[in-house]
Amino acid sequence: MAGLEPLYAWARPAISRPQDALVCGIHWELIRHGYRCLGTGDQPGPDERKSELLPAGWEANKEVYTLRYKSTDDAHELLLKAIMVEDSMILNVMDRSSQKVADVTLAVADYISSEHLDDFHKVYKNTEELRTRIASGIIAPLGAPAEKPRREPESKEDVLWEENPLRLPPRQPMGTRAPPRPSPLSPFAVGGEDLDPLG
Repeated sequence: MAGLEPLYAWARPAISRPQDALVCGIHWELIRHGYRCLGTGDQPGPDERKSELLPAGWEANKEVYTLRYKSTDDAHELLLKAIMVEDSMILNVMDRSSQKVADVTLAVADYISSEHLDDFHKVYKNTEELRTRIASGIIAPLGAPAEKPRREPESKEDVLWEENPLRLPPRQPMGTRAPPRPSPLSPFAVGGEDLDPLG
């Protein structure tokens, strides 16, 4: 869970119970999937901006954690409520734009070693299972933020050149020469290279 360690070190003064550490891990999974935290509570506050950090006062209520997130592409806004019921945490997440809701129940002791809250390297356990539960239970049902479009492979350009003789050839980097292509329109193109002083 790369990136969680500095987040945990930053949040450590506020982490006093196992459920705090679990919320910190869940928060980081949402960050990894393209969400940024806006703040705490149900309603927006003044001067909110997207952040990878947990907002001030995120751990104030140990029974119900309420955090809001927005995707980096602004397509999704999530309201996360992490509710403690005995030794389990029920995650209730609603996408405010689509009104879809997702729920996941996690047994805190399955993922957090309560006796190691001071040691990041020992506090989390079964991290791959936690990642899978968040991805399948929250990210997949609510929709992941759109990735930036990937560039098309450039091999199409060569195909188009061969099919269309009127198309301009692709530009060559400085210092390299394009292989000579005789014009299919001129029957006298043979030997034309001999007339090129740079040829």
